[in-house]
Amino acid sequence: MATDAPDCIELAAGDTFRLALAAGEHWYGHGFNHQQPYPLESGEISADVFAVNNIQSPAWMSSAGFVLLAETVERLGVRLNVGGNRLFELTALDAPVRIRIFRGHNLPEAHQQFLQYIGWPPPTPTSAQLGESLFCTWTEYPRCVTQERLLQFARDIRAHGYPCTTIILDDRWESCFGELAFADDFPDPVALVQQLRAWGFALWLWVTPFVNKEANNFSALAAAGALVPHIDGQGPALLRWWGGTAGLVDVTAPAGQEWLRSRLHYLRDVIGVTGFKIDGGDFKYQPAPDMAAWHCPPGPSGYSDALLALFEEIAPLHCETRTAWLSQRRSILWRQGGKDSHWGLDNGLAAMVTLAQQLALLGYDLLIPDMIPGRVQTMVADMPLPTDELFVRWTEATAFLPMMQFSYAPWHYAAPTQAAAVGYAQLHASLGEYLHAQSQQRTAPLVRPLWYADPDDAALYTIPDAFLLGSDILAAPVVTEGAVSRNVYLPRGQWRDAWTGVEYAGGLLVNHPAPCPGIPIFVRTEQMELYELLHSALCRIARASVSSGVTTTTYSAGLDRDLTVTG
Repeated sequence: MATDAPDCIELAAGDTFRLALAAGEHWYGHGFNHQQPYPLESGEISADVFAVNNIQSPAWMSSAGFVLLAETVERLGVRLNVGGNRLFELTALDAPVRIRIFRGHNLPEAHQQFLQYIGWPPPTPTSAQLGESLFCTWTEYPRCVTQERLLQFARDIRAHGYPCTTIILDDRWESCFGELAFADDFPDPVALVQQLRAWGFALWLWVTPFVNKEANNFSALAAAGALVPHIDGQGPALLRWWGGTAGLVDVTAPAGQEWLRSRLHYLRDVIGVTGFKIDGGDFKYQPAPDMAAWHCPPGPSGYSDALLALFEEIAPLHCETRTAWLSQRRSILWRQGGKDSHWGLDNGLAAMVTLAQQLALLGYDLLIPDMIPGRVQTMVADMPLPTDELFVRWTEATAFLPMMQFSYAPWHYAAPTQAAAVGYAQLHASLGEYLHAQSQQRTAPLVRPLWYADPDDAALYTIPDAFLLGSDILAAPVVTEGAVSRNVYLPRGQWRDAWTGVEYAGGLLVNHPAPCPGIPIFVRTEQMELYELLHSALCRIARASVSSGVTTTTYSAGLDRDLTVTG
């Protein structure tokens, strides 16, 4: 981009902004894409309708030292390197769009201007949260959870030594989707919360903005104007989501806000729930625009932020969401959308690693990766169970992100796999103080691409599978099945192998041992206290104790399971 380019570009509705990528130029940002390239032009982005779907933002950044931000909640068309054409194209589909441009001598400098402009960083979680290993019921008891099963889950977490202080009760705790009331399978939710608290757990609940047609409160909420009305005035504008046919809580309307706020207050103040897992807010799970008569139209990508604002009011820093557009300033924790239990960039383990970097660059760096090791069988009931190797590789990659999240219980696997999982969870807990200190003083994301350490080194801009955690830890996850070594390119400076203590000079490509478990981890040489902390924790993990091609679990996670037999 020319240095004399304007600070803003104004697009009229229907106009397209085009930019040819220069030789050696690399692009980042955008957010969730099912195929998750890094950098973006190493694959392609083709979104004829780009509106909020999982965590995204209309921001794209170039290694040439600039960031583009489309300041809109309207639908866009986005195309990048489609068919290898080395073009970035941004179309204002429905309304005028302003594109703001941030420039620097290098990308980190431009990126920091962008972050400051959008109101980042938000308040910092505690060190305990940043070292947390959350446990969620979704793949363990996807649609067959009960009060007793949840209590047993908690007992098992403690019995196996996990440093967990938060349990997330997922789907099917409600009597019906949208009632926000406990089902009969939870006969005494107050006692449930009290018992969990006595064992050292806070309870979070999975919550959506959908109210199903069959819910007891559907008609009353519709009559009160709490659901988005149909434009014909004959009841709510209905939508289809994965849980059925529903109305959408209109959080732009006083009645919708008041009802949702009152239910969340009841769950927090009467039942004793601490926080919420927010699901929904995507454009594709809203009533069709030509059907909806919003109280105050939020725009296709504006609903999610209005929803998050209400949850932030009720439980700041104790809510997590998988959906966001321009919400980086909020006191919310950001969760990657559901990942599939395989290795690839097509929404598997490799995509979890590349998306973590893209989301952090967008300002969503208080990051919870999706559940280890992905959704298991909850999307396709007869898919193979994850191998021990995949489980361990997923665990060790997330151990070096701000938060971890388990769901499919590690103790279903053989002893070496169980031991590796709990070892990495304990290591992650030991990083809480480091992460907290880094987050308090951050002008850069907690998770950083390698080029943040040395923006003048062109080799760093194309490395998809290694990243910095804060300024002083480099993690190089293994995302290839059967691999027992991998190339690691270290940024400039001196680095110490956290497993062995061997020192390496930066600026070199190292073929490094990476048995399973055995993720390559490096610490800046001058950070001896941090090295000793990591080395001590890693020494408790048995390297190379898990074989490739072996699956020792038999525990089904399908949605149609009947636990009356299996327990």
